[in-house]
Amino acid sequence: MKSILILSHCILNAASKVKTDESDLAEEYKLRSELLHKALDENIQLLQLPCPEFLLYGSHRWGHVRDQFDNPFYKDASKKMLDPFMMQIEEYASHPDEFNILGIVSVEGSPSCGYKLTCTGKKWCGEMGSDPDHIADIQNSLEMKKEPGMFMQVIQKELKARSLSVPILTMNEAVSLIS
Repeated sequence: MKSILILSHCILNAASKVKTDESDLAEEYKLRSELLHKALDENIQLLQLPCPEFLLYGSHRWGHVRDQFDNPFYKDASKKMLDPFMMQIEEYASHPDEFNILGIVSVEGSPSCGYKLTCTGKKWCGEMGSDPDHIADIQNSLEMKKEPGMFMQVIQKELKARSLSVPILTMNEAVSLIS
């Protein structure tokens, strides 16, 4: 039997992440490395999901928040890019004697791929302008909330619509699961 982990795109391809100070991601990269090494050591098969932010906005995008993706256009685009992956998951799930889908691994804090934690900000929209008080007000509206990112929310709905029981895991939970 082959065990399979389904990974958020940037777990295998950190080049797809929004530009940031790499030192801010040190803990995430350490966890990512641990997860991938353990998965390879245990001969776990890896399926990489698409990155909706990269596919919709490219590599030179600004950072976004979940609120910006909570619209019918983003959700529809996400559903369309997920369709071939959902069919793969359905196929693997239809052969439980051959394949064990361990779960879908999220990236906490992501407005798209966070599962238990996502970045939000109701004022993160429109023109920034040059007024320092206005910019500070926008930046101060940012917060981390304990809810799924928009892409993970679409994944949850697609799994349910297809009657698929696949857990969504944080990287920490995935590391614990395969340890």
